[in-house]
Amino acid sequence: MSQNQLAAAVFLFQLGSSPLFLLAGAAKGDAWIAVFIGMLAGGLLLLSATLPIFRKEPNLTLIELLPKYFGRILGTTVALAYVLYFSYKSVRNVREFGDLLNTFLLPNTPLAFLLLVAVLLSAYAVYHGVEVFFRLMEFLFPWIILFYVFLFSFAFMSNAVHPENLEPVLEHGLKPVVLAALPELVSFPFGEMVLFLMFWRYTESVPKTVRTTLLSFAGAGIFLVITNAIILAVLGKLSFFAVIPLLQVTNLVRVAGIVERMDPVVLLLLFTGVYLKQTAYYLGAVLALSQVLGRQWRRCILPIGLLIFVGSLAFRSYMEQVRIGFKLNLNYHFPIFQIVIPFILLAVILLRSPQSRRAED
Repeated sequence: MSQNQLAAAVFLFQLGSSPLFLLAGAAKGDAWIAVFIGMLAGGLLLLSATLPIFRKEPNLTLIELLPKYFGRILGTTVALAYVLYFSYKSVRNVREFGDLLNTFLLPNTPLAFLLLVAVLLSAYAVYHGVEVFFRLMEFLFPWIILFYVFLFSFAFMSNAVHPENLEPVLEHGLKPVVLAALPELVSFPFGEMVLFLMFWRYTESVPKTVRTTLLSFAGAGIFLVITNAIILAVLGKLSFFAVIPLLQVTNLVRVAGIVERMDPVVLLLLFTGVYLKQTAYYLGAVLALSQVLGRQWRRCILPIGLLIFVGSLAFRSYMEQVRIGFKLNLNYHFPIFQIVIPFILLAVILLRSPQSRRAED
């Protein structure tokens, strides 16, 4: 895997399904500041836990590290929990993909069929392996960024952007903004980099990988801050109630009577982002299960795919999926896998490192 591919993958993975939502909506007009705080907190997590684990054991994946440092029984149990975690994250994105299609493009098509198509599309990419999937993201990266730049430029040209909607800044102080950012924005999207402990081993240079990851992570974070700020500047208080705020922004884009109705472009961007993220988690779950069972990884594509498909049918509606995600998963479930376990693993690695053993002697 080249550094360019890694940079594109980190950026697009962070982007993922994030434009579907107004991140940190609880902070109201200061949501863009909350996103910046979430990015800093996620970056601190990346610097203090995830990347140090990679630096210590660059040739092993997360799943291979767990039995080595936690023992066979506990390590395997935690590894299986990560298989379920990666699968569940893919489930949520598959359901978002299906609901988007069902709502905006194919309202008369059974949802189950759309979800099956989404899983099959991801399975096809997973079958071709890590390097091909990362090359795909490298190819898509400039086009996705270009489309977003055009979209935001047209919003400014349409005089739809009203910076006064961002005022007053910090009207109620910093505390509610921080509370809106933590832990939710660490869990989604900035704490999700734990998945890359399954992929970093495919890179060649540890120092370059660390530098590329940090730069791309920061770039994606700044991009999301800008996206949130533009959504708020265009929609104002309406952004708190819009199901998909970015789609509402495009409805206001009018340039010289020529450029308008950009909904298809935005939907294409959203579909692409969700697809790449669901596939990344699908691939991570497949690699994780294969390493737990000691099987050839392609044999795990079908069982993980079935698990994702069945799981995506479990939600009764899109809004239920969003409610469970933002009320329960982000605050109580995801931090266990993104923060708690990585820090414990790093502590055990440091305690068992040769330097620690020499100090004890």
